[in-house]
Amino acid sequence: MTDNVLLRFLTRGLIDVGGDDAKLDRLRATATDLARILESAPSKAIPFALIAFDPQAPAGDPVVKEALDILQQKWTTYVNTFSGTPVAVVRALLLDALAQAAKNDDRIGAAFVASARNTLPLMEAGHEQEIWGELVREIEARIDARAEAEWATPASIVVPALDFEFTAPEPGQPKRRPVDREALKAGIRAASGPQYQNAQGAQATNGNPQWPANNQTWVTEFGERLAKSIADAVDVSVGSLVLPEIDLSGPLQTLAGGVAGHVDQALNAVSAATAGLQRRANLLWWKEARYSPSAQASYRELSPRSAATLMAFDMLGHVPVYSPASVSAFLYEAVIGLPTIEAKRNYGILELVDDAQKDDRLSSLREKLAKTFARPAGRTPVLSLVAYPDLLASKKPEDFRRLTGVPAETELTLPQWSTWVFRELQAAAATTLKPESKVAPQEAPAA
Repeated sequence: MTDNVLLRFLTRGLIDVGGDDAKLDRLRATATDLARILESAPSKAIPFALIAFDPQAPAGDPVVKEALDILQQKWTTYVNTFSGTPVAVVRALLLDALAQAAKNDDRIGAAFVASARNTLPLMEAGHEQEIWGELVREIEARIDARAEAEWATPASIVVPALDFEFTAPEPGQPKRRPVDREALKAGIRAASGPQYQNAQGAQATNGNPQWPANNQTWVTEFGERLAKSIADAVDVSVGSLVLPEIDLSGPLQTLAGGVAGHVDQALNAVSAATAGLQRRANLLWWKEARYSPSAQASYRELSPRSAATLMAFDMLGHVPVYSPASVSAFLYEAVIGLPTIEAKRNYGILELVDDAQKDDRLSSLREKLAKTFARPAGRTPVLSLVAYPDLLASKKPEDFRRLTGVPAETELTLPQWSTWVFRELQAAAATTLKPESKVAPQEAPAA
């Protein structure tokens, strides 16, 4: 489906190029250029989608003008083919561009799906309905599959074995002092008899007082003195033996680093495996506590409309951008669970926006929105009007419709309004994420 959006518009007669393949190629080239714009500036996914959804999109909207400028670069004489401003063609181009970009970037896919779930049911899509339905389901299925995988808790956790190679230090050569041969000679002579002969004549040994002729007496004395003399020489030599120091600090530091890295890897594996479980536990705690961290008050203390709005804002802080569709359903039920909520009562969307602009308890939400959305000049989410309470267009039905694409007479229950707010916040958060790593998914910024 994402590969033939323009062709589907053509086959249903929603746009007409007179059967000219060259013109179709120019439209495709324009859609590809728009897709590149989205990939370099994902925040444009929301206004692109809001114009693409709307059969009554104003011809003077900045997004329409941007698309026509690119079309004119590819097809200078397009004005001769279409009567008036070809808004239908622009919408088809934008949808094709969104489909292309969403295939390569889940941020754009998440923003597209969240925006579609809010606004598309309010549009009179007519013959386009089947095209929209298939495309939204296809992109939503991919985003939801990713979210479910990130939220899943595996049955077991696999931690790789410690991969460490110990390198033994090189052994050094021991140093020793050689035996003092002269001292050993003198000792042996002393053991052998009372004197010895050299060039100077007889020399006293100051040793054995016996001569060998005395037989056993000499042998005993000789043995004792010779043993002592040799032992003393060996002791002196061995005692001087110096063993080189072995530096184990390097191998030990390497071992410590390897163990620490392995422990970190194991802890990260456990943390990643239990992240989904932790999120669910946090959501259940938040739902049961019924406490708003942004307003620092119980939701019971707020007006029903403010409580429903803040619950959407607060819940975004508990979940990542890529969340299963069941998260919106969880929020819906959480709002219904408030004792102050009349779940089936309808409120006009202008009334809900006006309340969100004025309530002091929603100041943190308005501050967040003012940092997220620029002052509206063209097609924009409903929440961008909340960020700028002085914007008169948010009070006038015709201007509200022009800016948001949402009919001013739209009515929502408070659970519906809360999920609406959550999806718009989720779409904005997706488009402001950094380019994602394929290794670790990005979390939504804390509210």
